[in-house]
Order: sequence, then C-alpha cells, then structure tokens
Amino acid sequence: MPASRWITFFFVCCFSSLSSATEQIVVQLKWVNQFQFAGYYAAVEKGFYKAAGLDVKLRPNGYNGSFVSPVDAVVKGDAQYGISNSGLVLDYLNGKPVVVLAATLQHSAVSWIVLEKSGIKNIHDMMKKRLMAVFPLSESLELLEPFRAEGIPPEKLNLIQTGFDLQPLIDGKIDAYDGYVTNEPYLLEQKGIPYRLIDPRTYGIDFYGDVLFTSQSELNEHPERVAAFRKASMDGWRYAMANPEEIIDLIMQKYAPQKTRDHLRFEAKAMWNLMQPDIIEIGHMNPGRWLRIAEVMTEHQRIIDEPLLNRFIYDGDKYQPNLSRYLRIATVSSLLALLLAGISTWIYRTNRRLQREVTARQQAELQLRHLSETDALTGLANRRAFDLHMTQEFQRFLRYRHPFSIVMIDIDWFKRINDTFGHAAGDHVLTEFAWRLRDHIRKTDFLARIGGEEFAILMPETYPLDARKRTELLQQIINATPFQLAAASDMPLMITASFGISCVADNDLVAEAALTRADTALYKAKNNGRNQVVLFNEENKLTLVVD
Repeated sequence: MPASRWITFFFVCCFSSLSSATEQIVVQLKWVNQFQFAGYYAAVEKGFYKAAGLDVKLRPNGYNGSFVSPVDAVVKGDAQYGISNSGLVLDYLNGKPVVVLAATLQHSAVSWIVLEKSGIKNIHDMMKKRLMAVFPLSESLELLEPFRAEGIPPEKLNLIQTGFDLQPLIDGKIDAYDGYVTNEPYLLEQKGIPYRLIDPRTYGIDFYGDVLFTSQSELNEHPERVAAFRKASMDGWRYAMANPEEIIDLIMQKYAPQKTRDHLRFEAKAMWNLMQPDIIEIGHMNPGRWLRIAEVMTEHQRIIDEPLLNRFIYDGDKYQPNLSRYLRIATVSSLLALLLAGISTWIYRTNRRLQREVTARQQAELQLRHLSETDALTGLANRRAFDLHMTQEFQRFLRYRHPFSIVMIDIDWFKRINDTFGHAAGDHVLTEFAWRLRDHIRKTDFLARIGGEEFAILMPETYPLDARKRTELLQQIINATPFQLAAASDMPLMITASFGISCVADNDLVAEAALTRADTALYKAKNNGRNQVVLFNEENKLTLVVD
C-alpha cells in the first residue's frame, strides 16, 4: 500500500470518533440581522460550519431598542464568539480575557451622522451639541477619539444613550447620531433628508470594524474549535462577497424579511468598500496596526509593546491540537516504526515536486498579473490597474491627507477616424496618442487606457489648479503636431482631445468619487465643443453627450 494511503488510514482511525459529534456554539452579533453579517449567514446556509462539525446559532442584537454587549456576553459565557469593534483592545487592556480572531472590515463603518440643515461641519461644531452614542462607551470609542485628537476631552461632550432610532435626529431632538455608513445613510436618502458624515478617518482615526472575537478560556479549552470556526466564518465571508445577490435573497427570505432589496444592495456595496476583498484577504489583521490603535485608545499614557498584545491577537500556530488527547501511544509508536521509511521517501519526493510546481506557478502568476493589468494595444496600464492604483492613492490620502488629481481624456471624433480610414488607422492613432501622453507626464503620474478612446491620468501630490496647468500643456502637445496614419500615403491628420479634471475631496468616502467628477467634467468639455480642458465645478449643471 502506498505511503499516502497508510497516512490516510492512520488519521481516519484516530479521529473518526471526534468528527461524529457536532459542537453547538452561540455567536453574539452586535446588531440586528442585515447584510452586515452576511458572511456568517453564508457559513450557516452553505454548510461551512456543518462541514467543520459545528452547530452555530447566530444571536442578533438591538431589536426593540435593547442592546447586549457582545464583549460581556462572551466573557460571561453566554456566547462563545461575538462581533465587536476596535474598542475590544481597550477591554483587553482593562483585564477582560478576550482574543481577537479576524477583522471583517479593514475600515470602521462607524461615523457621526448630522443633518445638513444643522450647520455642523466638523467635530468642533459638535461641542455643546446633543450627541447620541452607544453605551457602554467602549462601543463608541472610534467616535470619541477624534475629539481627543483635537484636544477636546470627551468628558465635556453632551452624550446621550442611543435608542437605536434615527427619528430623534430627524425630529431635531438630538444633533448627531452614532451610525453606520452601511445603513443609516440609506434610510435618510429614502426620506430625501440631506445629511453629512463626520468620519473619524478625517481626523486620522482609522480603526478596524466588525471584529470577530472569542474568550481566552474558549481558546485554551477548544483550540481546534476556534481554528475551525474562524476558517468556516472566513469561507462564508468570501462566498457572500462573491455572491451578494444570492445572499441578499437569503437574508430577505430567512433573516430580515423587512429589509428591501435596494437597502441590502446599498449595504453590500458599502461593505465591499470597507472590506476591500479584492486587494486584502478577508479577516486580515496587522499587529502593528493593533498596537497603534491601543496607543490611541490609552491616550499614550502607558507604554504599549507588542508582547503585551500577544495574548490578544489570535495566532493559530500557538494553539495546535495536542495529539496526545486523541492518539493511543502504542498505536502511534508501532505505526511510526512501520511507516517511517516510506513516509520519509514520499515526503522528500513530494516536496521536490511541489517546489518545482510552486516555482512554475509563481512565474505564471506574475506573467498573468502583468497581462491582466496591461492594455494590449498601447502597452499602458488598463482600467483594472488604474482602479487598484487609485484605491491605494486614496488610502494614502485618508492617512496622510496628501491630495491627488484625476484627469479623464477622450479623443474627439474618434469614431470618424475608424469609419473613414479603418480600424488599423484608429489603432495607430490610439498608440501614438498614448505615447505622446506618456512622454510628457511626470514619472510620479500614473497613465492608463481605461477603454476605447478614453485615457486617465492620476497625478499624486497635485492640487486642481496645478493639474489644470499640466493638462493644458498636454492639450497643446496633442494639437501641435498632426498624427501620421498607418499608411504612408495618407495625409497627416489633426486630432484634438477633451479633458476633465477633479481633485479628491475631504468628504469623499470612496476613491471612485473623484473619478466620477472628472468624468462629469470631461462630458462638460465635450458639450462645450470639445478640444478644451474643464475643471469640475459642483455648481455646474452638466448635460451628457455621446459621440
């Protein structure tokens, strides 16, 4: 019998009794059933928990105005797992035996929500105002830290216990509401009520959101169960974000029938922006970032070091199952003696083969990534690469407040070139146009062809007026020299282009906001006769046109 079959037979015999029983556990959610917990619903309904031998009960929160602290529920043993926020690290530093397993949201969804008519534009305007927050205040720390960062002691704030209802804000009984950008903005938009978000990230407070955690006792007593539960939960989240419409149907049918499809879609889109699952592994946590969060929450009054947080941040490698609990020593000894030579040979050969396969796969993946991010015709970056670069620059803006501008470019009357001279001539024009742009932008600028005859430039560290000057220079370069078509006999052709510019704004929640404004300015340029540069102005009422 081959060595691999011996190994399979060995572990089946040893662990068959363990897999026969399903373990029942409770997960305390931090709010009512909605898309916020889609990954856990998916793990239940798609069988990820069941495959791990777990019978999971999801316990919602916040119905009928009540709220149960997930931290208290887990510490007291009323639940084995819970969902909380970054305030969990302060609970840990204050002596509560909690262990963080995964960060579902890379950026917290919590934000102050104020009505536009209130005139409140920043946290300084919120002093002496009525602020509705979640008690205990450990559930609202992300919203209190910006005040400390601005030198405003939270003790001087007029904080009111939340009733988990927007109506007091709408009625003017309070001035600011502790809400989620994935939920309450949709409700206000449905009512046609203008609002404003006072986002902690504007003040340099960027915490994790919707953190999955457990207790130290659960981890010590059931390390295998913790590992299995975390993996099944993350599998559920990956499935939910890859299949949002299916999960929305599930939520409407079983978990939250009162929710509308549009509301759940709004949540799903907002969750995607906060999770960034296309560039960051779901559940990823950075120990250094937790360290900075801990320093902020303790107001830098104590020395925070990484060893202090070792028991707080889950590391599966430290809690491997103790095989002595399951294996009979006599059986292990005899099987090891019989199989040692065969296993060693098999492992050696397998490792050699895997090393060759891994090297080949890495090379193939690098090549595929380059192809997937490059426009085949012009050799420029494509739309996918531009979106990734724009997202990274937006995160840099949120952290360091370094501005950037985006220029959208469209070749004027390009369809006529294809219709008159053929697609080969059109491809030649696109290539030469791309080269002219590439040769006259800064090394720090990022140029991409994002589709058809449309191009985009991301200009880091650039304010709008400077972006307009640089763009006007590009316009002159395009206009200065005729384009030679593919056939030598063809007469050179004068070609112009339209340009739209926008700069990132302080109240932007997503990177795409600046791109959308630049696109609006581009169509303004086309409406006004083409061959011109337009800087976005929110007061303009723009009408879109198509070639």
